[in-house]
Amino acid sequence: MKAKTLTALLFSTLVAATSLTATAGQDRGHHGPLPGPVMQLKGLDLTEAQKAQVKTLMEQHRASLPAKAGMKAQHQQLKTLIQAENFDEAAVRAELESQQKQRLEAEISRARLQHDIYQLLTAEQKAKLAEREQKRESRLQG
Repeated sequence: MKAKTLTALLFSTLVAATSLTATAGQDRGHHGPLPGPVMQLKGLDLTEAQKAQVKTLMEQHRASLPAKAGMKAQHQQLKTLIQAENFDEAAVRAELESQQKQRLEAEISRARLQHDIYQLLTAEQKAKLAEREQKRESRLQG
């Protein structure tokens, strides 16, 4: 039972680490991994000042993300631990906790970015965004 649980945990971690590695260095334009207000700004008729502020916020966010090379190194470290002759649970646990902490920090950073961008919007733009989100939710449910 322990082996199956451990295998499932390692597999899910590898999948998560791989997906995070795949998105770490991407251009986060229209098709990037940032859902929510960041993805739905098109059509809100942002002013030039708002566009410049959003661009600055996005650049700051990108600069705060972990380097792709570092993510690959972590993935390789976990792979090395998995393929080792003897299983070192403490080392695997430490590596997974480190990766989990970095993912958490990245998600917090993304939420902060979305919050900061949302605060730049006017009341009309926020209402339009809320209407879009409601339509999207109803499409997903139906």
